Amino acid sequence: MNERNIVALLHSRFGTLLMALIAVAATVVSFVSGNISHIPGDSGTWLLSANEWISNPTISLIASLLTNIGIAALLIYINKQYNVLRSVSHLFAGMFLIMQMAQPALFGQFHNGTLLCVTVILSTAILFSTFNRPFPRQPIFLIFLLLCVGTMSQYAFAFYIPLFLLGCGQMRIFDIKTFTAALIGIITPLWIMWGFGLVSVDDFKMPQLVDMFEAINNKETIQIVVTTGFTVLLLLSMGALNLMRVYNLNSQMRAFNGFLSILSFATAICVVADFRNMETYVPLLNCCAAFQVGHFFVVNTQRRSYIAILTIIAIYATLYWWSTVV
Repeated sequence: MNERNIVALLHSRFGTLLMALIAVAATVVSFVSGNISHIPGDSGTWLLSANEWISNPTISLIASLLTNIGIAALLIYINKQYNVLRSVSHLFAGMFLIMQMAQPALFGQFHNGTLLCVTVILSTAILFSTFNRPFPRQPIFLIFLLLCVGTMSQYAFAFYIPLFLLGCGQMRIFDIKTFTAALIGIITPLWIMWGFGLVSVDDFKMPQLVDMFEAINNKETIQIVVTTGFTVLLLLSMGALNLMRVYNLNSQMRAFNGFLSILSFATAICVVADFRNMETYVPLLNCCAAFQVGHFFVVNTQRRSYIAILTIIAIYATLYWWSTVV
């Protein structure tokens, strides 16, 4: 197999499927070996934390794996539907699962981060469908309804509400009617639950954050922090390099890539600023980093780009191995 064939394999569906199988198998091995500790969640403002939705560890593992595979498939759909990368490469989807694999304590259970990631990526797909549309009220309503419901379970969702309002501006649809649709989307779940007597003003609770690092030992803490730190550096470096290419695209591609860049940098900031709640942002951080990596290697398709790709995969494989011995 020559160098061009190796590069083509890494960008292909088969390459992504292979990465997915490796990630799933590695996580199952960690689970069976007892290396995945339950991460308790806070009580949420009105709803129970997603960390506590599934009490059975095996079912939680299966739910997490299926959801993450679904996120990878959704990333592929977004690129295919909106031609974000102007390429049929699937590398970013496989890279996302490899990054998730490096932290089996988070990949091996359904938690707030899993819910945040799938909600934000689904909302992004909906947002892209509204580009330059004259009356995109229903999609905007749905986006903010999803974010509001998520906020009732984990406060981190609230940070993405202004981000998607900014995204409406990038899609060239922001006006008073769009803002009204967003506002109604935020109010509706609260109104419905209050109307059915499921919640009341008295039930509101300030989030009682449970520190993830209290549930794991010091060695696991170091592994998770180092892995997340490497991902942040990878995202920022690749994202900065990709920004120089975005300005040469047409207005629609600039809008799509611009929003994804803002989403990436904002999530990196949240990881650092809300350090004690890091696990909530990690899956979305990995998702954004994988997109930036995929974008970079779509643009830079030299014959030996496979060396850099395999090096990144090897680093995450090493970080996974580290998680098995701590």
